[in-house]
Amino acid sequence: MKFFKLPAVLAENFIQERENSMTDNNNLPSISRFSCSPDQNICIRSHLLPLLLLFLLLFIVYFNSFKGAWIFDDYHNIVDNKYVHLQSLDWSSIKETFYGVQDNKISRPLSYLSFGINYFFHELNTFGYHWINFLIHCIAAMFLYLFIYQVLRLPILNGRFNNRAGSIALLATTLWAINPIQVTAVTVIVQRMASMAGMFFIMAMFFYLMGRISPEMQKKIIWFCLCFLSGILAVASKENAAMLPIVLYIFDLLLIQGISRINLKRQLIIAGVPLALLLMIAFILSDPLSFFSASAYSHRPFTLIERLLTQPRILLFYLSLMFYPLADRFTLIYDIPVSTSIFLPFTTLPAIFFWITWLGISLYLANKRPLISFCLLFFMMTHFVESSFIALELIFEHRNYIPSMMLFLLAGVGIIAFLKDFSKKKSIIVISFLALATIIAAQGHTVFQRNDLFEHPIFLWTDNLEKAPLQSRVYANLGLEYDKIGKFQAARDSYIKAIELDRYPRLDARAVPICNLANYYLKNGDKEGAMSLYRQSISIDPTYLPAKQGMIVALLIEGDLEQARLLTEETLASGKAGSIYLEFYSLILLRQGNYASAIEQALKVMNINDKPLFVEKVLGEAHMQLKQYEKAHQFWMACALAYPDEPEAYIALANLAHIRQDKKTAQFASRHLFFLKGNKTWNYLANNINRKNFIIPAIFTGNTEKTLFLVRQTLEKEIGE
Repeated sequence: MKFFKLPAVLAENFIQERENSMTDNNNLPSISRFSCSPDQNICIRSHLLPLLLLFLLLFIVYFNSFKGAWIFDDYHNIVDNKYVHLQSLDWSSIKETFYGVQDNKISRPLSYLSFGINYFFHELNTFGYHWINFLIHCIAAMFLYLFIYQVLRLPILNGRFNNRAGSIALLATTLWAINPIQVTAVTVIVQRMASMAGMFFIMAMFFYLMGRISPEMQKKIIWFCLCFLSGILAVASKENAAMLPIVLYIFDLLLIQGISRINLKRQLIIAGVPLALLLMIAFILSDPLSFFSASAYSHRPFTLIERLLTQPRILLFYLSLMFYPLADRFTLIYDIPVSTSIFLPFTTLPAIFFWITWLGISLYLANKRPLISFCLLFFMMTHFVESSFIALELIFEHRNYIPSMMLFLLAGVGIIAFLKDFSKKKSIIVISFLALATIIAAQGHTVFQRNDLFEHPIFLWTDNLEKAPLQSRVYANLGLEYDKIGKFQAARDSYIKAIELDRYPRLDARAVPICNLANYYLKNGDKEGAMSLYRQSISIDPTYLPAKQGMIVALLIEGDLEQARLLTEETLASGKAGSIYLEFYSLILLRQGNYASAIEQALKVMNINDKPLFVEKVLGEAHMQLKQYEKAHQFWMACALAYPDEPEAYIALANLAHIRQDKKTAQFASRHLFFLKGNKTWNYLANNINRKNFIIPAIFTGNTEKTLFLVRQTLEKEIGE
């Protein structure tokens, strides 16, 4: 029975604490609304317990995220992105990570640098990446708590929240931090861009607030410098943080100075300089002029007007996810029909009216209820970059990481006010505490469930398929995951389904499943079907390199060296091709008998790629054809050491050994070939080599059967001795 009395005891203590701490507003010292708050010098020590509780709670609900796999955009931005594969910490290497995924423009440099540092220490082990993502989320939550606490004690609020600031701040931050809508920003590794921008964004707001309430000029300067630095770091993480100066302007106007004509002009001037600087930085890190160009929407299946009509419905959907966070409602890729007019779908016009009303209420309450006004405006302002005219995809959960921060402040204020109003009714208080605990536990459980999905990509995309069965991209990604685990038939079916649905967020994305289906046909010997699909993929997106790579392989299989050479040269000339195309180029030149040029191209690959696919084989064979046997031996031996289970190098070394009368190398190569043969026949080994690989066997101009005969002779002689 004592256990069941615990909520009542806790509630009674809460009520008593509130009653003891409550003071009559009339007895408050006379403080100007423009003066400092009572907590000018915030003491972290006094907030250590709530901050520790926040960390422990987040660790409980997010610790299973550390096992998460590479997902979705992770591959393009990290796994396959050479710019973040940091090999050393020297300045030239670090500077290269700033380019993001292109070599001609700096893009989100801080985010990509963080990926590069992760790669330097962990390479492609996801554990370290997830730890950093988790710590970023924790820091963001801690600064959100401190910011809310300080805001609630501002003089303009007339002491209404002074004695409840800690409770409200902790509750609001908890509701924000464990809301399932934050999962993708925390658990999907590449979305560190969103969470890191959010972390620096709230840090900048906190530092600004501390600077405004600090009475000492020296401290003001320090706080404002920290604010400006955090603002720059936020924009360098993701461009949506460029709204920070506008947010700070509104914040200062509503919650520090109060609205007046004089303050409007004065604060606009004050905010103008940092706004201009941050917009300049955002301009450098992005390409804003492209947003207004005629081609901005050419690759989207919707127009500018359709996007503007659709976003009110999406923003309303975001709100529903935050405050009705059932697990079945969340997924990675959503299927939202585009609004083609204000009447189609029918929810378009009501959604528009809803946000007009939202804005009207925000402005109406600006003087009477500045805290409510700011929180409502904050949501709209911070959504502006990603939910307005810019030709981005329509919907992603992680876009709510910053906008949702202040909404949960309102939720916290409302809940604590409710508990205060019913502080005399212990039963209601107990029930409320239990209900609140249940809500928090349920949200944490949902977060935990969603994190489990990200551990297994197959489960993630299968779950996504149930919630968005008409999205081509879901089938395309599911097919890729099936391909990775060897379920080729299931992969093929997924690719075909993606092509049949023909619903993509980008029109040129149609090229991806077509190319993947072509790869399947090529692996299964249907060269004509593969070539047809490769051509179709390239016609949709002429810049799609995987399709060009597949076509080059197909041309090599067919023996059409000239067409393979022309396509390779064309791709290299674009300046966007990776080292794999240089490898292909060296192979083509080798097979055309241009050995010197083949060596030249292969050495280029060796200089930029420490793990070339088959460059050592090209170099070994080219030098052999030029009768440069010492160099040929050097490269073939390196190949044998690098790929000890591949027979090609041992065959080449055996051939070289007989040419050079090198008994030691002949014995080395013969023994390895004997063990690789196992209990199969020598003919089996020869046939297996000839059909094992589509490309590599064509390297060898020598007689494989003759070489294997010499190997047998060597072994027999060795045994005889």
